[in-house]
Amino acid sequence: MRITPLLGLAAALATASARRSHLDSDDATPQSFVNTAVARTVELGGATSLVTTQYNAKALVDNPGAYVLALGGQGAPPPAWYEVLVGGKAVDGVEFGSLDGAPALSVPVGKLAKDAAVVISLTALTAHSSRPLPHEIGQRDPQYLLWETNSTLVDSAYKSDVERIKIRAPTPSILQHGNVPTTYTRDTDVTKSGSTLTLGPFYGVPPTIGGAGAADQAPFYVHYETTNPIVGIRSLKRAAEVSHWGGNLNIQDEIALFNDGPTLRGQFSRLAHQQSKFHATKPAQILTELTLRLPPTAHSVYYYDVIGNVSTSHFRPGQGASTASLTGRAPRVVDGTLEIKPRYPVLGGWNYSFTVGWDSPLSGALRVDAKTGRHVLAVPFLTGLKDVVVDDEELRIVLPDGATDVEVFTPFPVDAIEHSVHKTYLDTTGRPVVTITKALVTENHAQNVYVSYNYPLSAQLQKPLIVTGVVGVLLFVFIVLRRVDYNIASAAERKRK
Repeated sequence: MRITPLLGLAAALATASARRSHLDSDDATPQSFVNTAVARTVELGGATSLVTTQYNAKALVDNPGAYVLALGGQGAPPPAWYEVLVGGKAVDGVEFGSLDGAPALSVPVGKLAKDAAVVISLTALTAHSSRPLPHEIGQRDPQYLLWETNSTLVDSAYKSDVERIKIRAPTPSILQHGNVPTTYTRDTDVTKSGSTLTLGPFYGVPPTIGGAGAADQAPFYVHYETTNPIVGIRSLKRAAEVSHWGGNLNIQDEIALFNDGPTLRGQFSRLAHQQSKFHATKPAQILTELTLRLPPTAHSVYYYDVIGNVSTSHFRPGQGASTASLTGRAPRVVDGTLEIKPRYPVLGGWNYSFTVGWDSPLSGALRVDAKTGRHVLAVPFLTGLKDVVVDDEELRIVLPDGATDVEVFTPFPVDAIEHSVHKTYLDTTGRPVVTITKALVTENHAQNVYVSYNYPLSAQLQKPLIVTGVVGVLLFVFIVLRRVDYNIASAAERKRK
């Protein structure tokens, strides 16, 4: 099967993700656009918050150039993940940089005439933007988080005619929230409807970054309740090992998990925990199980921790594309699920380290380009968990012995890519290893990393030839040793003669 389109797509993604530029932070941003309307929605969660912003921009001059899109305020960290759409479609050439000390993007919008309109959408996922408050709670107490931002208004390098912001909490239980500035709005109060807070509309908002006359921002906060445990992963080490002769791809994850919610006040009560199982609602801060979605062809799943094998888990195999449906319809793909129950309930501030692994057919992840003969391997970077942030991830891909000319294509920017060699039994030159590291990984990074390499027939025959040679040498040594006479009496008799 040819893989040229797939390889080309991976290369394009890698090229786009590797672009970096520093936006001009000394001079004011040219006011070649005006935001006729800006609408922002903030979905508050536990470890992550989803921010969706739509800009209705109008060109003030012919060919205004790229649109400068702010990702946050001054001194704010960039989001863990973001996506930009222009007119509802992805656009190439988006460059990341900084503007007036704030993370920003340069977004190409094409050639626009004066007064032409364009719609730009930004979807960003921020990590660790909420913290527990109070920091300690009882075993049966509700769990509250505090979300804070230094930018009540939408950060923008251009003037905005009207802005409206909606903040949605997981539950209607909102204890407190901040106040909005009265400079650009006629309403001094924040409107609350169920679990949604509406800020604004704000009128005639000047630019907030990128110029000497930028508007001053005011902080805002929301103190809200969440009914789900705050799960975090301090480190995740994923190892993917390729076996061409076995036709197998083994993936193993070493996960250092922790509960980032409020810590437990007092002692843990096993009796209270057992009683909570019979109640309609369980304590929000206690983590009792996780569900991982595995590839449809995953098999031979294992799960253990530092003590040993953990039997409190359940694996439901998936359904591959080649499996016929019982209804006679077209076959469908269903992911496998692994329900993990830790050895003990994980409360706020507690840690739990474990290992999960599985095998899958190599044919589902490997393709060969018919023209060049290059192999292209697709390895999932992450098994995504909703509202979970991996602080540091390391993906280690072990290729077969004899693979050469290794190239890596990532669909998003990574911190580092290293190449090394791993030698094990029956290896000659060693197995090429690709190590990819990245900080602040979310479920949106659960995409394939593509590795392209050459693996000629001579390299594939290395191991069988080595095994044959080793067995032949052992047989020869055995034959020689069999012909040696170890009888002491026979040796003495020969000596007398």
